[in-house]
Amino acid sequence: MKPYQTKFPYRIVPEHEKKYQFTTGELHKYRGHYYPLVIKPVSGASEEKAEIAQGHLVIYSAKPHHPAANAAILDEWYYHQAKALFAGMVAKAMLNARPYIHTEVPRLKIKRMIDQWGACNPRTGLLILNLELIKVPDACTAFVAQHEVLHLKYPSHNTAFFTAMKTLMPDWVEREKILKEFYPV
Repeated sequence: MKPYQTKFPYRIVPEHEKKYQFTTGELHKYRGHYYPLVIKPVSGASEEKAEIAQGHLVIYSAKPHHPAANAAILDEWYYHQAKALFAGMVAKAMLNARPYIHTEVPRLKIKRMIDQWGACNPRTGLLILNLELIKVPDACTAFVAQHEVLHLKYPSHNTAFFTAMKTLMPDWVEREKILKEFYPV
């Protein structure tokens, strides 16, 4: 049996619908894994940060009992992690797509989107990836990056688009299925 094949008897709640409290012990996703959250108090805002340490997602907060403050620290950390990871994935997707695409690397924008994982505007060369992708397995993020990069050449989901996708990423259907089933938007 392949991983992720199990059908859950309950609806998986999209991340943007979850009601996090941002307290110690709560589980948060990062790159396809759950990490128990640990909130550690610090004396000032200049010391605030988040990190993965010893199997935990640690937030150092000047306001450890304020969920909004802790959420903001974590969100900023997610953004910085996504910026570095996604830029590399888009660059790799561009290299893979060289037989199809002969343009410059698109401008990358990262933002939280409620109903889609990514978007691409071939006219402006802007590629947008959903910040929530930082919570899914890297293979799924790479799929979205490759998918959106191919839209630079093929703006619609036509036969040529899917032929190119299958050539560049033979297992793209399985990756998309994991996203839809376990990480819905």
